Amino acid sequence: MDRPFLVLNLDDTLTWQPNLLAATHTWIDLRHLEGKKACATPEALSALAAALQPYHDVPLCFWGAGEYHYVTLLRLRTLRQPVTLVLFDHHHDSAPVQRGVVTCGDWVRHALDLPWVRRVVWVGGRNPELQLYLPHPRLVRVTDPTPPEPFTEWARQTLPTGDIYISVDKDVLAPEDGATNWGDGDLRLADLLRWISLLGRHCRVIGADVCGEWSLAPAQVVPSLQDQRAIRRNERANIAIRDALAAVLRGPRPATTGRTG
Repeated sequence: MDRPFLVLNLDDTLTWQPNLLAATHTWIDLRHLEGKKACATPEALSALAAALQPYHDVPLCFWGAGEYHYVTLLRLRTLRQPVTLVLFDHHHDSAPVQRGVVTCGDWVRHALDLPWVRRVVWVGGRNPELQLYLPHPRLVRVTDPTPPEPFTEWARQTLPTGDIYISVDKDVLAPEDGATNWGDGDLRLADLLRWISLLGRHCRVIGADVCGEWSLAPAQVVPSLQDQRAIRRNERANIAIRDALAAVLRGPRPATTGRTG
């Protein structure tokens, strides 16, 4: 893997993954930002957007725990072209919007307000978290975590745009393949990698991100043995996901003037 990727250090979780970070990447330290964990204030969103702006053409981004999954919204805001978001997540992240903040639980609703996000396709495994799940006409839930067959026909019917953005929260993975502090899903890593490969064959993947890291306890300085096992499991998954995405990513199209779709 020699294609550069972006790392946002929001919570120090990725500092414990040296094998992932051995590949070429750009590291942005954002630990100092306040008002960013789980619920992002307008000030935090503005600061994050400013930090991301110079790297809008870097198609792959990693950051820490799933509490910051709303960063995907900031990445989508810069695209300005018709796109479908394919979301792999144990949670739907489309709860009713809260006034004054964007949260890790409602950012998908905000993304659906973007005129160029034509649809969100949510792959949550067989038993995803459905608390506060409300249907939306442009939110499609995939109930079987294995890639559908024939995939070409499914893609033709389900993905309304030729360009897609892939977002992965590793809490979607089965415990054998990933670890988070808030529970696990049941999607096997091999199936996720197949999804990525098939999506790349049938669509233009213009961007992607990966989150869902294992967090240490507050004030904890050194990972325990349990922490180390969880971190190594996530690092192996991150490297496999990174390499699968690197094989299909083409990057966003050059900006054009006029209508945005």
